[in-house]
Amino acid sequence: MRPKNISASHLFFIIVFPILFLILRTFVWCGRKLDYLFFPGFRKQQVKAPVFIIGNPRSGTTFTHRLMSRNDRFTYFKLVDTIFPAVFFYKMFAILKKIDRRLGAPFARVIYQLSDRGLKGWKDIHKTSLKEAESDEMLFVYTLLSPLMALLFPYFETMPYALFVDRLPAAKRERLMAYYLSCLKRHLYATGPDKILLEKVALIAGRLQSILQTLPDMRLVHLIRHPYQSIPSLISMFAIPWKTMAPKAAKRAETFHALAEMIFDYYRHILEIKKILPAEQFLEIYYDDLVANPRLAVEQIYTHFKLPLDVMYCRFLAEASEQAGIYKSKHHYSLEEFGLNKQQVYTELKEVFDAYDFEP
Repeated sequence: MRPKNISASHLFFIIVFPILFLILRTFVWCGRKLDYLFFPGFRKQQVKAPVFIIGNPRSGTTFTHRLMSRNDRFTYFKLVDTIFPAVFFYKMFAILKKIDRRLGAPFARVIYQLSDRGLKGWKDIHKTSLKEAESDEMLFVYTLLSPLMALLFPYFETMPYALFVDRLPAAKRERLMAYYLSCLKRHLYATGPDKILLEKVALIAGRLQSILQTLPDMRLVHLIRHPYQSIPSLISMFAIPWKTMAPKAAKRAETFHALAEMIFDYYRHILEIKKILPAEQFLEIYYDDLVANPRLAVEQIYTHFKLPLDVMYCRFLAEASEQAGIYKSKHHYSLEEFGLNKQQVYTELKEVFDAYDFEP
């Protein structure tokens, strides 16, 4: 990271961000310590056969996750849960929410308005809010071992382990996974000890092997999208904050190429892990099939993992599928916009193209 590539605004952010981050992380750490005092039962909570919806980013993971999360048999992380991953905060926020409702919910309106304003830049690309079903990626941001760190600091060469946790030394991976498992236990303990944990993690590929070792009975739904579509779509998502926080880095072709290399690695890594997983724990669905018939795709997940479907959820699924058919994305991205081309992608991912019979 050379000083000449850092703008004044990004330099200011680099100075301020660690201070705010440490304040938040200390606050969360205190809440997690209080769990041992007030809610020690979370340590005995079991995490049985969770369902993980995975795939390279921009492959329909969020859409599938939010469809499935409407079934009451599942519990799932909301964005606010990943920011405050402690039973103490779950319980405290529940009490404050009840009090706020009696007052007409003025505080909730202000909080959601502020969060919606802060996230409006991503509204058309990845709609999210504090109360939406969301990825658990923030849990890893607290450890500084998440690819999302590149949203803020697009200098990939300085963060190899953040991109690929599976390449960490074994002892460090074990500590990280112990922390992660404690987060999952806390969530289940606070939201439904007997429910099935439903996860959506689009950036999981670099730590998938570690999580499989931690949760050997996990069930994986792998959503597959053609690299020519998913790669430019993902790069566009990262480019939004880069334009504001790291404008100089966002203008360098090397930045986009480094992100593309990360995605190439993720495609290849998932393909390798697929080879060692039992068929009953792994299901693949093509993005085009999901978009064409969301109801059929979700029902396929239930059938494969032998999950019962109730009448009310089937009705919701049918209605949601009809609405999904009406939606058309306003955004279309090409590899060329980011200094890439099809030949380069095909050369890097030939094994992936062959495995999934993608058109080159």
